[in-house]
Formats: sequence, structure tokens, C-alpha cells
Amino acid sequence: MSKVLDAINKCLVLVIPFIEYYKADKILRKKIENPQSILDDVDNPNAISIDILKGQYADAIYAKDKLEDKAKTNLIGITIAITLITGASGILSTVYENYTHPIISGIVFVLLILATMYMIAAGILSFKVLVDENRIHTVSLNSFAAGETALREDYGECISQNRNRNLIRNNCNYTSYSCIRNALACLFVVLFLSAIPY
Repeated sequence: MSKVLDAINKCLVLVIPFIEYYKADKILRKKIENPQSILDDVDNPNAISIDILKGQYADAIYAKDKLEDKAKTNLIGITIAITLITGASGILSTVYENYTHPIISGIVFVLLILATMYMIAAGILSFKVLVDENRIHTVSLNSFAAGETALREDYGECISQNRNRNLIRNNCNYTSYSCIRNALACLFVVLFLSAIPY
């Protein structure tokens, strides 16, 4: 029975990629609101120097930039795909001419609507990475003045928060790519139906 439920869950996630995204998003946002230092999980945190923490902090910022670049690339692909979708009226007329059965015409219409909705959702998620999630957590100047212990703790919390925010960005990108995949699958079926010499 559990295998059947797992298969159903996988199919649902495949068709509606937002399910996993929202679950993970909730968990990560709670972690950002209640930050824990990355040093909390280390056996001997005093052995880690400030320079190592600075490097980890810089890596998190670098990862943010890379994830934003992926989102920008995603938007270019979405723009091209939406141009293809807008030319779908020609495909619809071909299908209406080839198939007199209203069920097939209805399926093609629904698939084109789904493809458009998936593309719009993918675009919204990419914009979300670039606009809503365009934040970084910075080390406070007070921590530099307060001494090494406070500075280490502040670095640890900022690194943890930035990593969690990067995970949110990555989940947005992944869900956006899943939407594009689903939209292309819908378009492929439509093109296949319109190309069959029936």
C-alpha cells in the first residue's frame, strides 16, 4: 500500500511541482527566522578561524550570484517558449481540421492552456529568485567591535541564513525548470497530434 501511495505522490509532484516547493520553503523560512550558527554542529568550533568563516561567507554569496544567473537564463527560455505558445492558434486550427472528434480538439486545447500556465508559473518563480529572494544576511559592524567571539557567532549565523536562502533560490529554480519541462511535454503532445497524417 505504501508503494502505491509513493507512486501517486511522485506522479502528483511530477504534474504539480509546487507541492514539494511549498513544503521545503516553509521549513527553510523557519530556519532563516530562527537562525542557528553553523558552528553549533561543529565539535570544536574554536579551532575554526575567522578566515575560514570569511571564506564560507564569501562562498554563500558566490552561490547566490550563480543561482540568480540561472534564473536569468531561465527567463530567456521562457520568453522564447511563450512566443511559441502565442503561435498556437495555427496548431489549433490544424488539429480542428484533422480531427472532427471534439474530445481530441478539447484535449489539445487543454494541453495548450496547461503549457501556457506552466510557462507563466516558471516565469513567476524565476522573477521571485531575482526580486523577492534578492537578499543577503551581512555581518554587523557591531560584531567587529564586540570581539572575536561575537564576530564568530555573527559569521556563523549569517552563513547559515545565506545558505538557507540559497536553498530557497535553488528550489525556485528547480521548480521553474520542472514547469518548463511539463510545458514542453504538453507542447510535444500537441505538435505530435497536429503532425499525424490522419
